[in-house]
Amino acid sequence: MPRATSRARSVDQKLERRQSILDAADAHLRDVGFEAFTMASLAKSVGLAKGTLYLYFHTREEVFLALCETQIEHWATTMEGALTPGMDDAAFCQTFFSSAHADPTLIPLMLRLNAIIEHNVSMDALIASKRGMRNRLGRLARLSAEALGVTQDQAFDAIRALAPLLMGTSQSDQGPPLEDEDLPDDVRDFINSFDARTTFLTNAGRIVRSIRAGQ
Repeated sequence: MPRATSRARSVDQKLERRQSILDAADAHLRDVGFEAFTMASLAKSVGLAKGTLYLYFHTREEVFLALCETQIEHWATTMEGALTPGMDDAAFCQTFFSSAHADPTLIPLMLRLNAIIEHNVSMDALIASKRGMRNRLGRLARLSAEALGVTQDQAFDAIRALAPLLMGTSQSDQGPPLEDEDLPDDVRDFINSFDARTTFLTNAGRIVRSIRAGQ
């Protein structure tokens, strides 16, 4: 990518520059993964001097946090678009799972959010992120409540309970791909018993039914 030599001066130019950095960061993360992702390599991929990059993000974890916020927005928007009045619990849980897995970077980012990313960002960035996520999930809860025919508090409780279940079950998909490996039947059966989709949908349905029943 050619080096972006012009300086962003106006608010709109700075927002556009920030977005171009995030777009490049998303593509770069998919290419090299978390371990090889550095501010230097990102600056090179976006065509900026490293010092200019630090004007927008102080650490690579701040980049990851911003990417996580963007992916959560995409996930919530996708999910909202699939919500329909009178939706049953099974369809809601299926939508929750499939929309979260639509982008390959969301789950890996979320798995690192509390343990790594949030420990390496400024307090101002952390507070702004938490407020943004709270507001975004609040809007999703309102629409989910209408679709499921429950209260907004119940819908928010469901989202808060399903999110960690999604993270926990999705960890089984983060290991090395073994589909084409010649594994003993008992080992393959054991691995398949932890299939993320099946495990999530089974337990998510129980959670939503329990919340609906007020338990």
